[in-house]
Amino acid sequence: MNKRINIAGVHFDPVRYDDVLMAVEVFVHSERQHMIVTPNPEMVVNALGHPKFKSLLNAASLSIPDGIGILWAAYYLSQSRSKSRFAEFFRVLASLFKVLIKSKAIYSILPQRVTGSDLLLKIVERSQQTRWRIFLLGAAPGVAEAAVNRLLKRYPRAIFAGSFAGTPAHSHEDELVQRINITQPDILFVAYGSPAQEEWVARNLEKLTTVKVAIGVGGAIDFAAGRAKRAPLFMQRFGLEWLWRLCRQPSRWGRIWTATVVFVRKIVSH
Repeated sequence: MNKRINIAGVHFDPVRYDDVLMAVEVFVHSERQHMIVTPNPEMVVNALGHPKFKSLLNAASLSIPDGIGILWAAYYLSQSRSKSRFAEFFRVLASLFKVLIKSKAIYSILPQRVTGSDLLLKIVERSQQTRWRIFLLGAAPGVAEAAVNRLLKRYPRAIFAGSFAGTPAHSHEDELVQRINITQPDILFVAYGSPAQEEWVARNLEKLTTVKVAIGVGGAIDFAAGRAKRAPLFMQRFGLEWLWRLCRQPSRWGRIWTATVVFVRKIVSH
């Protein structure tokens, strides 16, 4: 694996989907357990104000760039800064414009945006050959089960050890750990939202006797179940999924603001 990229104190691995799948293959057959994190701009902003969360992210075996904003930040921070505020302002605008036009420069430091939603599908697809046993944990009651049913129609040879909603509450941990251990999965996807899902994995991974890879995937199980709809492909390609979410769920404006405006300001001033 190439040297990690530091973005505002959060480390990222310069990987593509194929690299992650190769790493999962190695992790599943290794002697120790592994946590994969999928930091996006909102999580980076959160980490800036919460050192324990930042340490948790940086302790993961693999940290993948989930968000075009992360690729932009890696590119922007790799360039020399101007001493003139006026010139620096236009450099920021120019770099953001390169995101919109999909300039190759944006992919020069981190080569690909690797989303948790797409990674879940790719791991399930690969599991048809590798026979990895997969457990889906999280989302609203019934959603994980619906995701399994929908995924099996698309990937009929995949093996799902189990699925359950549960909660990230400390009081429910022993019950969840026991439920998961009975099914003996190799890979665990956790969808409790960040930072709850990463904190849950950090507290419980060593108790999960057969799990070799645990991944926090946010809303990926909702997408897999068809309960939430992703942005059209052209919006995904241009890094405009945030706009799609804002249009469909105006109540998310605070989170969108953090992931866009606040994130850019933090990176420029870092």
